[in-house]
Amino acid sequence: MKLHSNLLKVAIVSALLLGASGCQTAKPTEASMKERAQTVIGKPVSKIDNIRSDSTLTYYTAYTSAGEYNCELPSGAIIAVASMGIMTPPLSCLPKGASPIPFQ
Repeated sequence: MKLHSNLLKVAIVSALLLGASGCQTAKPTEASMKERAQTVIGKPVSKIDNIRSDSTLTYYTAYTSAGEYNCELPSGAIIAVASMGIMTPPLSCLPKGASPIPFQ
């Protein structure tokens, strides 16, 4: 019976540690936002600015030699728990002033 109790404690601590490691994706770093924007846009990003977030998305402006891009990155506790740090959520970047709805 004592073995069962110890295994339960180890399982709970392991689950908490795994959950905490997944939380590192909750708030992306500026370097990671810059790197991911470069990949999506296909041009070097010189600066990341105007970073803001709500409970589910992080918004920011990426500056390149070709112009400014508005980017959205899913973030927050829900994304951290859902992905458990295994996957990275998709990034969306549009040229400043472009509409996300086609044919508007």
